[in-house]
Amino acid sequence: MISKGIVIEGQSKFGMAHCIFFAWFVDLQLHLGQNDQTLLRFAKTASIGWTSAGGMYIGHYFAWIVAGCMYAVQLQEDPTKTSVAPGPIAQLCGGNFGLFIIIIAGWSTANPIIYSSGLGLQHIFPSMKAWLSTIIVGILATAAACFPALTNGIMVFLTLAGIILCPMGVFLFTDHFVFPRVGLSSELSYNLRDDEEDDKCNVNNWPAIWTWLAVEVISLPVALLTPVSSYFTPIITLCFSFVSYIGLTKLWVNKGWIVYEKDEPQSSLTSIVEEEETLEEEEQEV
Repeated sequence: MISKGIVIEGQSKFGMAHCIFFAWFVDLQLHLGQNDQTLLRFAKTASIGWTSAGGMYIGHYFAWIVAGCMYAVQLQEDPTKTSVAPGPIAQLCGGNFGLFIIIIAGWSTANPIIYSSGLGLQHIFPSMKAWLSTIIVGILATAAACFPALTNGIMVFLTLAGIILCPMGVFLFTDHFVFPRVGLSSELSYNLRDDEEDDKCNVNNWPAIWTWLAVEVISLPVALLTPVSSYFTPIITLCFSFVSYIGLTKLWVNKGWIVYEKDEPQSSLTSIVEEEETLEEEEQEV
């Protein structure tokens, strides 16, 4: 099956640039958006973070190639059948075993997303147990998956989710790696908490909040209301989030709206990494 570049009626042209940016930005909410941290927070060493990159490479690189081949088989079987529903395609290529693989793949892929969503629901309702919030989110996600109108637009949905959530990843990256290099302190909400003996962050990071609101006001209309493909919009989101977060934080500090202590403790994340490196060095010496 060789594509002749003919655009299907009702669809926009999907060129090489679309493929590149879609492949990179489709899972922004997981990787750059830091949803992976819901699981990686249990890691014993920082190097475990490479498992996310390895899983993305194998899961995306090979899976998309195989998916393309399977779709080509479906078109050879029936050129009028242009649906990309995974179930029928898997059954056509692999029979009942193909359907079983699709179920397992969907379940394993959804696990971290359902877990992180459950944590978010638990944060809204602190009295709720983690297992209950996870089950509720799982039931809602399963119910939503039963409606083709939702699942058929999954690519656009993932891109929009990336636009909404990727500023959070930019904040984390900027906070930890950039702020110490430009004279700003990391982990504002944690270091300025009311009770130093309490690990809860009860201080709002207003530069991050206003940056997130501003970038969404710009990015979402561009993605939804202009001819610009939603696959390219995250470029605006990433750049604007990075520059605006640094600028607003400096503004807050200069205006005195954020007051750092002179002997402010070092970033807890930095301390954890340094402690792990020290333990590894001691183990090697032993």
